[in-house]
Amino acid sequence: MVSKAFRKCVELVEEMLSKGFKLQISQTEVERLIKIGIGADKRTVQKYIKMLTEDLGFLKIAAKNPFGTVVYRIDVPAIEQFISQHLKEKLKQLRLSDIRLKQDEEVKGVNIQGG
Repeated sequence: MVSKAFRKCVELVEEMLSKGFKLQISQTEVERLIKIGIGADKRTVQKYIKMLTEDLGFLKIAAKNPFGTVVYRIDVPAIEQFISQHLKEKLKQLRLSDIRLKQDEEVKGVNIQGG
């Protein structure tokens, strides 16, 4: 059984990837996605940042700018490992790379139709 919080973390990462953040994402952007997708309460944002970085290891600190804003590296292999271990019954071992490929195909399809 997987918690709702874990599922929401996976959904957050999927949202990051769908927005075009393939390698890195700023802390500000992560917080914005949490506020929009889950909740804007300060404690909620802190909880999900902690889950994504410390508890699950989906995001790793890549850099910190002089203003204190952190830039995270998205650890796709770690995410795929968690998904295959914990969500394989529902997702049938769907990998994030598969999701990205589908999204890239959808974008190309929109560009062809719209162009």
